[in-house]
Amino acid sequence: MMDARDARRLLDEWRALPAETEWLDFKEARRQLDVDDMGRYVSALANEANLCGRQVAWLVLGVCDARDPVTGARAIVGSAWRQGVAALNELKYQVARETSPQVASLEIVELQDPACPSGSRVLMIGIPAAPRGMPVAWKGHYYGRAGSSLCALGPRYEAIRMQATSLDWTAVSAADGTDWIDGPALKQGRHLYSQKHPNRRDELAGWSDDRFLAELGLTAAGRFTRAALLLFGRRDCVGLLGDVSPRITWTLVDAKGVELDYEHFRMPLVVAIDSAAAKIRVHTVRILPPGQLAPLELPSYDAWVIREALLNCVAHQDYAEGGRVTLFERPDALWFSNSGTFIPGSVERVLANQQPIHRYRNPCLADAMVELGLIDTIGSGIRRMFRTQRERLFPMPDFEIGDQPPVVKVCVHGREIDGSFSRALMSAMDLTLEEVVALDRVQKGRPLSGSAVKALKLRGLVEGRGRALRISAPVAKAAGQEVPYTLARGLDAQHYKALVVQLLSMGPQPRRRIDELLIGKLPDSVPQERRKTYVKNLLRDMADRDGTIEAFGGKTRAARWRIRLGG
Repeated sequence: MMDARDARRLLDEWRALPAETEWLDFKEARRQLDVDDMGRYVSALANEANLCGRQVAWLVLGVCDARDPVTGARAIVGSAWRQGVAALNELKYQVARETSPQVASLEIVELQDPACPSGSRVLMIGIPAAPRGMPVAWKGHYYGRAGSSLCALGPRYEAIRMQATSLDWTAVSAADGTDWIDGPALKQGRHLYSQKHPNRRDELAGWSDDRFLAELGLTAAGRFTRAALLLFGRRDCVGLLGDVSPRITWTLVDAKGVELDYEHFRMPLVVAIDSAAAKIRVHTVRILPPGQLAPLELPSYDAWVIREALLNCVAHQDYAEGGRVTLFERPDALWFSNSGTFIPGSVERVLANQQPIHRYRNPCLADAMVELGLIDTIGSGIRRMFRTQRERLFPMPDFEIGDQPPVVKVCVHGREIDGSFSRALMSAMDLTLEEVVALDRVQKGRPLSGSAVKALKLRGLVEGRGRALRISAPVAKAAGQEVPYTLARGLDAQHYKALVVQLLSMGPQPRRRIDELLIGKLPDSVPQERRKTYVKNLLRDMADRDGTIEAFGGKTRAARWRIRLGG
């Protein structure tokens, strides 16, 4: 714990700095900061301290953030925020409860400045840097700083996450000798290598098993790595990997999510991958392409897309956490998942980046899988998955990226959700792959980033905002969705106001009568649970801005509405 003398010396040094830094923030704190304010600052400063290589960041309350033009120092104005030991301890508890990973060790130093009027109190709050490889979130959101302003952590999220990948769990040596290697798996590996490198087939024939595994980068200091055992190891060598049990689990569920069947596929994973993929039931679906009279018969799932999704889960699984790769087969979709963070940060970044991203969670394992032709580099494979689904006139894959615990899920759809919309999106309109993916999410009612919404609006492809975001009239026309579009867009607000005036012209009415008039007529884009709020806001607008109606006779349920007297 820092004593008052050291704290005062540091404070004077910081006040004389020419500008705030990413790890140091001054606040006058004349208003009462709420817990959410504090949580966002803790997230941002913890992350910035990590990126700046500092152990602690500081938030100083009661000091101006601008320097005095005469003295060159920042003035102490004092802060009455959170006075008393109990209030400060409560702050620590509240911050720890909503930060992830928990920030439970705030250092709070309370100073009283003798050179200022009585009550000029300064709070110096020390915030430990985010742990290596683990950005700090406040209520699920990651914050950083741009100069002296609070902002989203953005691409620097990946920079912190990548710190953990410098220690490759799969590159650790684990076994001596080929006794632990499965013969059929190794034979399959040689076959895959010869397909990927046809010009080396003659050379490959003369390699020993040790030489072959070394060429794949699966040896370290003359011993086989964990990656070698994951791909080619016998099932009984799992104990050499420590307290983990790598496997792929396939589960068949019905439309209600009830489990019908399951099977585990264990090491060697180079064999397990094919066995798991073979369990998936592929049937024929009929799609009518634009401009054709006869339907096109296609398999419900593309074989390459299935293998790419499954192989990426194997390559990027966080094996140190002991989790398994899971494959859920539903009647209309496949869900693949692996534990660990999504290394590129976001799918949008992958799609926008024309060059593959050469970063992996498990470099030793992933590099070997690339050499075997099992996976592409990050980015190129994901883009190809989206392009393949587009060419097949199927809905785009859905990625769900979770933080607690870190997990990546991918959904591959096996049937059309809306045939006319899919056909228009995939082929009839001049859209980029990124725009197709974004519009696909709008049609599914899935969230979009602010930048993606802005880009779609600039192109005139969407209308509305927030939860009411919808495809625009040109897109609806191209997709043959004029009627659903009209129902979703609804009528102009003036129409609903006119209905209210018509009702009130017959005499004052309670709110429930107005609800009865309007709620069933509101557009599909207004969810049922928000329709009463929509009517409430409409009445408030008519009363406050238009001045056409007024409430009288009480508040809330007792109130009645009438045409404004003299209006």
